[in-house]
Amino acid sequence: MARPQLPMGAWGNISTRKLDNGKVRATCRYRGWDGVTRQVKATGTSQENARRTLEADLRDRSSDFSDSITRETRLHELGKAWLIDAKQTDLARQSLQEYEQVLNKTIVPGIGQLRVREATVGRLDKFLKDIAGTHPAKAKQTKVVLSHMLGLAVRLDAIPHNPVTETRLPARKQAEPRALTEDEQEALRRGIYKWMHQKGTSGPKRAPDLLDIVDMLLATGMRIGELCALRWDDVDLGSEHPSILISGTVIRVTGQGLTRQAHTKTSSRHLRVYLPPKAVAILLNRSTDTDEDAPANLWNMVFPSSTGTLRDPYNLRRQFRDARVAAGFDWVTPHTFRKTVTTNLQRVRGLEAASEQAGHSDTAVTSRHYVQPTHEAPVENAEVLDRGLSRSWIASQSGT
Repeated sequence: MARPQLPMGAWGNISTRKLDNGKVRATCRYRGWDGVTRQVKATGTSQENARRTLEADLRDRSSDFSDSITRETRLHELGKAWLIDAKQTDLARQSLQEYEQVLNKTIVPGIGQLRVREATVGRLDKFLKDIAGTHPAKAKQTKVVLSHMLGLAVRLDAIPHNPVTETRLPARKQAEPRALTEDEQEALRRGIYKWMHQKGTSGPKRAPDLLDIVDMLLATGMRIGELCALRWDDVDLGSEHPSILISGTVIRVTGQGLTRQAHTKTSSRHLRVYLPPKAVAILLNRSTDTDEDAPANLWNMVFPSSTGTLRDPYNLRRQFRDARVAAGFDWVTPHTFRKTVTTNLQRVRGLEAASEQAGHSDTAVTSRHYVQPTHEAPVENAEVLDRGLSRSWIASQSGT
């Protein structure tokens, strides 16, 4: 069977061989952006040194695709080039992973063999609409990746304009944000407590601190990944105004597993939020928990996993899903807590305060996606309607 051809800008397995002079040579096959596959070598003082030197050379070669992206380049090759280009920007690692998955699982199988010149508005529009018919959210993300890819082709003068900008996804009705009322919060908390303490149930182990986690989310508006990344170094309970510093999030990196990303999902800024007494009590109780049988808290996390490692946001979401369904709150998601926090703050302290608590860059995002609107007629209407009712009452009493 013939050896499969490497994608452009990619390389094969690296092999090493010790030379007569004591040095080590690393070698591999590399397919350049001109389409030619050639052998590339590098020499070092050890196997590891030679390998690192060769990998650095390969990365430099892979990033030099400016003369190789043309109208005839296929979209799967353009996608490879775009990923290399994107990894040199400040795009979040988690976003890169999501975009790479969209490229490999949706774009490449669907239209990967199209040439850049064949990626017309009509073809791309149909491709996106077909996806939107069953997966609207996936279609939106696919459009983002395609726009980035074809944008690179424009920057490299392969095409004069980006055809993705002219495509249109089907309109989706924007659902109004829904927050929990005070009665719903209490009912949900009672349901979670009951779920946590049910006896004789099978399935995955139930999180004994799930209620603490829900209360912390309701007290701060944090995302689940940010709560999983909260370290004791980020907690200040000794000040006049106790607070926490939201400074990271837990993500899963392909080939590496869970890791703590040193910034939040959407911003490189850190956010300090001040704690209500309920949250202070929760953290004080956890800080004084001296269970000798508990595993070492390797990351110094406030909410570590049961083995003392980073807590997996995916597993925590699953546990919460099981608990809220059992409590009769199927519609509630972890993001509902952020909407509840911002809605409550907006109604009492205004939109600006709500936006700052959520860490949003502007109030438009908060208003559109997080605050449950209150539909309220003008108060003056009551006076107008009362005049009409008063006249009707007088007329009825006079018998006319």
